[in-house]
Amino acid sequence: MPRAHWLGGLEIALYVVAFNSHDGASSAETIITPWRPVCGSTARFALRDASHRWGIRHTAGGLDNIKEARWTLGLTLDYAKAFKREENQLARKDLLPDDFHGLVDRLWPLDEDATDRARTFSQNRHDEMDGMFREEVRKLGRTAYAAEQVVTDYLDHRMRVVPRNLSEELARAQRALEGSSDELKSKAHRRLLLMSR
Repeated sequence: MPRAHWLGGLEIALYVVAFNSHDGASSAETIITPWRPVCGSTARFALRDASHRWGIRHTAGGLDNIKEARWTLGLTLDYAKAFKREENQLARKDLLPDDFHGLVDRLWPLDEDATDRARTFSQNRHDEMDGMFREEVRKLGRTAYAAEQVVTDYLDHRMRVVPRNLSEELARAQRALEGSSDELKSKAHRRLLLMSR
């Protein structure tokens, strides 16, 4: 396995993760991922972002393809290098507060005919995320990597949720399991990579 590396004081490691259905309805699958699955949200990210995976169907000859598994999972080194390059690219990119605010505007565009309530909500989000960015800058420097951490933290832990007959904690957990913020996280990552070139 490739070794973990350090980025902005944080350890980035790759994990070998195995998934299996207990009813045999889907393949047993092994993937290589930088996400450490601890909940439904991170398990979904691990599955979505894994560039190397190998699966065994629940059949009598399922274990006959071990050589293929070794070859597939051996590609991990290339994946680790690419992932490290991408995250280091973000960590080296100096990001001004105005650039960060532009990112927030792209992720949550405000219509020209937005109501006063929507404008107030948008301004409150800007203010909260600006404070989060300033705090993250103290730990990681004024970088695109810090901005990515803020967006992820906001979506996972700070963004307002509508409970719908659930407690706020359960509503947040349900949203994480359903992956309703995944596309925004990916969009932020892609945008920050473009800004880093």
